[in-house]
Amino acid sequence: MQERLQKYISQAGVASRRRAEELILAGLVKVNGQVVRKMGTKVNSDKDEVVVAGKKIKPQSFIYLAFNKPKKFMTTRLDPQKRRTVFELLPKELKNKVWPIGRLDFNTEGLLIFTNDGELTQKLTHPSAEHEKEYQVEVDKELTEGKMEKIETGVFLDNKKTAPAKIRGEGKVYYLTIHEGWKRQIRKMFGVLGYSVRNLKRIRVAKLKLGNLPLGEYKMINKEDII
Repeated sequence: MQERLQKYISQAGVASRRRAEELILAGLVKVNGQVVRKMGTKVNSDKDEVVVAGKKIKPQSFIYLAFNKPKKFMTTRLDPQKRRTVFELLPKELKNKVWPIGRLDFNTEGLLIFTNDGELTQKLTHPSAEHEKEYQVEVDKELTEGKMEKIETGVFLDNKKTAPAKIRGEGKVYYLTIHEGWKRQIRKMFGVLGYSVRNLKRIRVAKLKLGNLPLGEYKMINKEDII
């Protein structure tokens, strides 16, 4: 069966489809010994040999993990400041096979998805997808009705307005659903309205819920559990 070269590369777990396109344009991909730079190139997994950056690749079985990230961990493989990373909490046999879809800040905890599926990574991270992400937000004081309405309609951060959001809750604990992913977006949203976020936990991505997964632990899931 023939499929687009960038999709083939992402299914081999080498990179997301967007990154695969960059590799193709950079001349780092060969098909049957010839450098290929065309995005429309199609390959047959049964007949064609594909080499990326000097390494022969083949599509592989996909892995999907739900992980409950603790605070004080970076969502990267390595950290220049020598802080601990989420990869330290994964089993040795998986560390070099998967990557996280998106990130959670150093002081944010909760649901993080790991995979080697480049197509899924593209679907969940591309701005046009608008997949929901739900957070439990603990603040320093109760929100007024007016401030909740502002969060729902959008607030200005760095001269750009956030998309409409959903919020519910009372007292100092609220549940916020957004589909964007700006850096430190939620803390900034509450900050411009005069509130301080005391604790932030992601509890859902698309249709996948964190549930009662213990902090620092992971479980194997299926793609259908996510989208």
